[in-house]
Amino acid sequence: MRGLTKGIAKPALLWALHFTLIYALISAACAPRALLGQDHLLITAVVLTLAMAMVQIFWMWRGAHSGRRSDLNRDETALLRAGWWTGLISLIATLANLTPVLILPGCHG
Repeated sequence: MRGLTKGIAKPALLWALHFTLIYALISAACAPRALLGQDHLLITAVVLTLAMAMVQIFWMWRGAHSGRRSDLNRDETALLRAGWWTGLISLIATLANLTPVLILPGCHG
């Protein structure tokens, strides 16, 4: 049961880590010293987003396949389903984190 509860928390924590890293990259690129160029920001943000999205998708796939076991009771099945939905919402949020990097023209106010 504890592993199923972690399955709900892990996607949200991965999204929070991605959110923090994306905005740290934006801050580094938009700092007065420009620690990171705009091209490097874009490439790093896209690679980071794809990597985190792949982890989210893997967790969702693994949760969906373990939910097909017949030895799970109703509560465990509900926790697996909640973990899958949390993964989907976190995946969408992770992809949305990339939006400012792709849409905004740079660090100009």
